[in-house]
Amino acid sequence: MTSALSSSSADWRRTDWLWLALIGLLFQAIWAVQMPTPTYMDAYYYSSNGQRLAAGEGFTELVIWQYLDDPSGLPAPSHSYWMPLTSILAAAGYSLKDGFWAAQLPFWLLAGLLPLLAYWISLQFFSERWQVWTAVLLTTSGGFYTRFLNQPSTFVPFAWAGGLCLLFLAFTQQRPAKKWWLLAGITAGLAHLTRADGALLLVVGGLIWLWGIRDWRLEIEKRPLISNLQSPILLLFGYLLVMTPWFIRNWRVFGRPLPTSGTQTVFLTTYDDLFAYGRSFDLAHFLDWGWGNILQSKLNGLLLAGGTFVAVCGLVFLTPLIVWGWLKWWRDEGKRSYLRPMSWYALLLFVAMSLVFTLPGGRGGLLHSSVALWPWLMVLATAGLGYAVDWMATKLPHWEPQTAKPRFAMLFIIVAFAISAVLFYARADSTLEAEVYVEVGEMLPETAIVMAGNAPGVYFHTGLPALSIPNEPIPVLQAAAARYGVTHLLLDANHPQPLNELYAKPINQPGFNLLFARDGYQLYELANE
Repeated sequence: MTSALSSSSADWRRTDWLWLALIGLLFQAIWAVQMPTPTYMDAYYYSSNGQRLAAGEGFTELVIWQYLDDPSGLPAPSHSYWMPLTSILAAAGYSLKDGFWAAQLPFWLLAGLLPLLAYWISLQFFSERWQVWTAVLLTTSGGFYTRFLNQPSTFVPFAWAGGLCLLFLAFTQQRPAKKWWLLAGITAGLAHLTRADGALLLVVGGLIWLWGIRDWRLEIEKRPLISNLQSPILLLFGYLLVMTPWFIRNWRVFGRPLPTSGTQTVFLTTYDDLFAYGRSFDLAHFLDWGWGNILQSKLNGLLLAGGTFVAVCGLVFLTPLIVWGWLKWWRDEGKRSYLRPMSWYALLLFVAMSLVFTLPGGRGGLLHSSVALWPWLMVLATAGLGYAVDWMATKLPHWEPQTAKPRFAMLFIIVAFAISAVLFYARADSTLEAEVYVEVGEMLPETAIVMAGNAPGVYFHTGLPALSIPNEPIPVLQAAAARYGVTHLLLDANHPQPLNELYAKPINQPGFNLLFARDGYQLYELANE
């Protein structure tokens, strides 16, 4: 294991962390200033709820974006599906000033300092400066995550909580101090408080402990049972230290420690039914779909998850290097113990998002949760690059590997930054959506309640209560609108399929009075019946 660097490297270790932090913060600032508003629904949701928290409204919301938990009305308890830490961070920003840039501030800081996590991980494996800098700069590039890191979303909090948890669990394999188990539990709790699938990290921790005492009889003979149980007790204690207040809140509000709306997504047969109204989903519903459809969906889930790991986690061109680095290090017992938590998490995440939560996993769940692997994978890519150059040197004797490695590393870093920039600009513009929402807010009275495709976005820009359009036929939509007092409907090109006829023929539809149509958006006033 090369975690201990030579004394000659002590000087650059003392200064590089500062330079890397400055580079990361500057790079993230470039993206942050080009993002005047959230760019997708999740970020609108977390921003709006952070704003309400900062204003003293507590964990309540004037948005209903899904109906699986059958909300009774507005205002509703917030975070009945998504977890609250991202909104808490946004609230910390909003407490400074009521502006989106303030909500971005905690996320900019976390994103800008994320290279330091990669730096810490790198120092467990590398002794050469070019290796450490390569892994850190690849992490800084951001890849597919670039456009999400600088806004209130789960990406950067989960990268920190999940990445740190995996590192602390790795330390438990090499270092006897019990503090690593406690820290792993705390960071697993923070990961769960960020995303529901963060609970997988607690499972990984349990597996790591069981792996360490595979022979129960031998361990009990060597040490008392209570000594063997100290590690999982500390892990669980750290986790509960973070999660217990949230469990208590949920018990008071929903009558259970965690809502059940998320578990229903296991049994979805189409992703759009996440927005179903008046329906619930269970095993019987899922089996009625038929084994042919079920097996096909799982196969599609496996293929999509595999593609996500290649394209997102490895930016395609780094994937072979990641695999190469992992295979080489896995044969080394010292390195394998450090890689074990990360590898088991990757495997559990892949299985969960492809075979269990197949539809939500393929539509973003895996993208979100894989960010915890990002700094680790960039370290593996750097290792793979070194092995690849060494291999090429055996085929090309005139090569000097020690000279070629930093040069190829610089080339790969440039390519990673270029891809990240292209991905940011390809998807970052949400100006039209924001303009339409602002126009809607100016047209409608303060008493209006709007049903829209992006309900959190409508609320963010207008301050009007908003609900998602249910994935249901017109009569069911009208029933939902009557129940919640909805006065207006805003359709866009990505409307639910049951509303195709209404969208295609907006004039003279009974119960729907078209107010305006612009750039694919249609605003209706709903007639009272």
